Amino acid sequence: MGGFGFKPKGTIQSRAYPLATELVARGHEVTIFVAPYDNPEESGREWVQEGVRIKGLRAGKTPLSYPGLLVRLIHAVKKYRPDVVHIFKPKGFAGAAGVYLGMRGMRMALDCDDWEGWGGFNDIKSYPWLVKQYIDRQERSMMRSSRAVTVASRSLMDRVCRVRGQSTGVFYVPNCGASAANLKAQEAARLQSQAETKRLLGLSEGLVILYSGHFEPSDGAMFFCRAAAAVAERNAAAIVFVGDGPGIPKIKHFLSQHRALEVHFFRTLPYDQFVRVIWASDVTAFPFPNDSVHRAKCSVRIIDYMAMGKPVITSAVGQNTEYIVDGESGILAPPDDENAFAERLEQLLRNPDLRAHLGQNAEKRVHGKFRWSGGPLQECLAAYRELAKV
Repeated sequence: MGGFGFKPKGTIQSRAYPLATELVARGHEVTIFVAPYDNPEESGREWVQEGVRIKGLRAGKTPLSYPGLLVRLIHAVKKYRPDVVHIFKPKGFAGAAGVYLGMRGMRMALDCDDWEGWGGFNDIKSYPWLVKQYIDRQERSMMRSSRAVTVASRSLMDRVCRVRGQSTGVFYVPNCGASAANLKAQEAARLQSQAETKRLLGLSEGLVILYSGHFEPSDGAMFFCRAAAAVAERNAAAIVFVGDGPGIPKIKHFLSQHRALEVHFFRTLPYDQFVRVIWASDVTAFPFPNDSVHRAKCSVRIIDYMAMGKPVITSAVGQNTEYIVDGESGILAPPDDENAFAERLEQLLRNPDLRAHLGQNAEKRVHGKFRWSGGPLQECLAAYRELAKV
């Protein structure tokens, strides 16, 4: 059960859905219920994808319709009569519905892939204070009351264990490689040469650095710009941004001072188009600030970069250190150090053999160690078996 649409946010399509496909492959029946207030195209729509049924509840166009959407979500799940309800994110529609259904005796597992309350996203989001208070209390309450909690990162595991006062019932389920459908998109992108893909996307023939995300005024995008702009200019490398957000004007203004720098902006893209941009890139960059939000993160973006055989440069923060072995399957720069990041980026741009070595090892590491069908699925099933004890 998700508190928003299947798309455009990543949690359902990149986390709940791949787990669902693995469960279906093992004979389970799985329906994903979503509350698509953020995606009108999914309102009232139901479809089947790789054996997983996805049901979008009818959503209105204004906040006045939200109570009705919550009621419809609760009724739809109750009508389905599941053996287990797995709630993805302890806030919003899914969190509120989960609290109600849990009080009615349903077997509930909670999934945490971000730190939502105070100390986490509450500190950087612009929600009203009362809403933030509600999010924090609900997150902590659900962490304590859920018999099974799956977590996407080691940092989140530590936090959930602290809130619960014990490690029993907490299961480590890191984000992994793409679902079968997204793997096909990755394979399709590789059918075209990198040079031809660059040409069709309107990029230069030279080196390309990719940075993608949702651009908030306070996030790591400006850190990246300050660290990378002069390096890219010196090495005649273009910078490509993919994503949307209120921080884009600030980025454009800063980069306009580097007149010789080639910069391209793409809005948030469907996955099959996004992987084409990854394929066209020579270096993928995603620096993290060293704060509790990013230590808790489990970046699907980094996994996609690695799966496409691209060298990644990021910060030695949180889950990044699980995915990347520095100097072997990527570059881990010291966090919050623009000079160090710039030096490591320049090293990558000037050394094609290093880029190839890191990219090949990154691809092997993701496909070998971070597969949904491996440990993550077994941990998920262990969480469900914990619920069966009730």
